[in-house]
Amino acid sequence: MSASTQSMALVLLADQPAWARRLRACLAAAGSRQPLLVAEDWDDVRERLDGDQPCVVLATPSQRPLLSQCRWPVILLLEQEPSETPEGVVDWLVRSQLSPEVLRRCLRYVRERCNLQGTLQRLAEHDPLTGIVNRQGFQAQLMAALAEHHGRGLALGYLDLDNFRRANDALGHAAGDRLMLQVVARLETALEAGDSLARLGSDEFALLIDTRRDPQRAEQLADQLVEALGEPYWIDGESLMLGCSLGLAHAHAGIGADPLLRHAQLAMRQAKASQGCTWHAYDEHSSRAARTLVDLEGELRRALRRGELELHYQPRLCLHSGLILGVEALVRWAHPERGLLPPGAFIPLAEESGLIVPLGYWVIARALHDLQQLRDRGVDGLHMAVNLSFRQFQDSQLLPTLNRLIGECGVDPRWLEFELTETAVMRRSEQVRRTMDSLARLGVRFSLDDFGTGFSSFVHLSSLPIALLKIDKSFVAAMHGDRQLVQAMISLAHNLGLEIVAEGVETEEQLRGLKQFGAHQVQGFLISQPLPLEELAAFLAEKARAPAQSGQ
Repeated sequence: MSASTQSMALVLLADQPAWARRLRACLAAAGSRQPLLVAEDWDDVRERLDGDQPCVVLATPSQRPLLSQCRWPVILLLEQEPSETPEGVVDWLVRSQLSPEVLRRCLRYVRERCNLQGTLQRLAEHDPLTGIVNRQGFQAQLMAALAEHHGRGLALGYLDLDNFRRANDALGHAAGDRLMLQVVARLETALEAGDSLARLGSDEFALLIDTRRDPQRAEQLADQLVEALGEPYWIDGESLMLGCSLGLAHAHAGIGADPLLRHAQLAMRQAKASQGCTWHAYDEHSSRAARTLVDLEGELRRALRRGELELHYQPRLCLHSGLILGVEALVRWAHPERGLLPPGAFIPLAEESGLIVPLGYWVIARALHDLQQLRDRGVDGLHMAVNLSFRQFQDSQLLPTLNRLIGECGVDPRWLEFELTETAVMRRSEQVRRTMDSLARLGVRFSLDDFGTGFSSFVHLSSLPIALLKIDKSFVAAMHGDRQLVQAMISLAHNLGLEIVAEGVETEEQLRGLKQFGAHQVQGFLISQPLPLEELAAFLAEKARAPAQSGQ
């Protein structure tokens, strides 16, 4: 109802001809040139107006169109003043009170109300940053397009930007907004008249593509979009790459808006699983795997509530003393149908869905509880390492929640160790440093996980309260061909005053080489696979007996 009444046709639906004569006289006296269209009923109006032309309907009670038929403002024509306010109309006119001035004021009120409703509707249905339609507005557009075309000649694209959240965290929200405007500009350039673009979320878009003239146009457009969004972006003088994952779904007769949107989203998940900047078209067979991921997300939510998660612990061996100095907590999912799932089967999904934050708090709570259980069994001096995601690291409740959990479990926080990736500590470095300093004041220590796989500035690393560097298992595995890289990394850690933990140690040759280079600790299948709590307790007891027996 956003059109001005000055550009809207005036339509009269009345059972008495006197209303037409009276209204025309008032319009003429008010100096209005708006014509008055007199119709027999609403069906007659729809035939005589051009398509869905906006109009103001003046109708007597018996001729008033149903609310489901007419979306335009209705002015009710009455013979006397009503005892109650009529419902479903914007205003009413009483025959005895009708004059040119009253009619002029009534039409002005309708115009102002239409403009206000139009403004509110635009605010509700448009993204404030980009100005394009949002999820709510697009849903209405999609339903209308499917109804108009009977599900034919339309394709829906569901597009997800790759790495946008990471770029937004690194650059800050202001620069992230400028980046988003560049993305929208590229999308709009590729679209044609008859297409629609909507922003469904922070980094997700929908594209309604007109394929009536060319059934293959959606696939051709997908190639163009993937190429355009894969080009570098320039923000504050710096170049960065995003890329995208795009899913396509073709409409057909009888399909609804929600199923079509779901098909496009499933296809997008298929494209994202393929890695890289690409697109995928929906088909029933290939999308079963994507539906499995959607189902798995729901199951993971329920698993958190039902207690289906458990922790296994991989010991870390000190190369100097031969003692187990620490363990790394690794989450497992005891799926009721698929068995025990490793982290790689569900942690990426948890990261994407946001479940990583509650899951992370569960891991911390369980690890602290189990650490206290081990202490009650006489196991002292054991560091508990827990992987901390960057999303959880940013959570405002991290410090108070950790304080509460430490108090509840009665664990000395000096034995708690958080493992952070190189990528995490390099993002929003000032915020990272402040959070790490606050945690360090509690006594918590930090290790840098997967060292060598990121882009760390060593000057930056030296300013952070990091106690250990963990060499990624890929470098350890490559030692049989190139030992110099691992040796250089260990030497660098010594110069920084940091301890070195080598991951993925599986052979005696690797163990000897790491000991020779000066690594402090190792973990891997050569030492032990990750163990449930009871098996870990037995393993530690056996390790504690071995030195005692050798000393007798």
